[in-house]
Amino acid sequence: MSDRTLKGLIGLVLTGLVAVIAAGAVLGSGSVAHGLGDRARTALAAAGLGDVLVDFRGREAELSGGNDVEIRRAETLVASLPGVRRVDVAVVADDVIEGVARFELDRAGDDVEINGVVPDPDAAAEIKVAVAEGLRTMITGDVAVDRSVAPARWADDLPDVFEVVAGVEGLELEIPGDGTVAIGGTVEDESERIRLLEELSDVLPGLEVTGTLDLATPTPDAG
Repeated sequence: MSDRTLKGLIGLVLTGLVAVIAAGAVLGSGSVAHGLGDRARTALAAAGLGDVLVDFRGREAELSGGNDVEIRRAETLVASLPGVRRVDVAVVADDVIEGVARFELDRAGDDVEINGVVPDPDAAAEIKVAVAEGLRTMITGDVAVDRSVAPARWADDLPDVFEVVAGVEGLELEIPGDGTVAIGGTVEDESERIRLLEELSDVLPGLEVTGTLDLATPTPDAG
């Protein structure tokens, strides 16, 4: 065998080895991602965070879905799993309406997070007290004060709102300042959903109620 032929064969062998190693790395990465994904989804479901979606690329996770509290809790949980290198959160920017008061609340279990903006400190303090008393929990987040935004009638109605929605699991409540109030979460059955939406409309007469409440007990199919 000539030196030239030998060098050619060595080159082919090396090329083949590189291809095999590269393929093994890709397949290995995919296997790791699949295993971590299964474990993460199982852990999230067990923690009541099934609304949070998780996707792995190798050992790096990306979370999406769920409300702010659920995402925060899910990030801590997934990051603690053995083998996870990094956890990123897919951030969806809120469309903020400038110059108006607004409020948002997310709940997961006993964990409640709020944010928003109102024109004076007394209103901000009253909202935080109303959340703590109405939902009977400690809260994180804050309601900022911006004296340039217009006063909002709904701020005075929030204590009644929290009494109405206190029983909603995974509560999501948003008043973005556009004349609506959006509510999400889970209630026991259809009659509870109808009652709650009617009462919410009554305590917030100036706002249109939007959003979706899921049922813990699905409605049986007709027939």
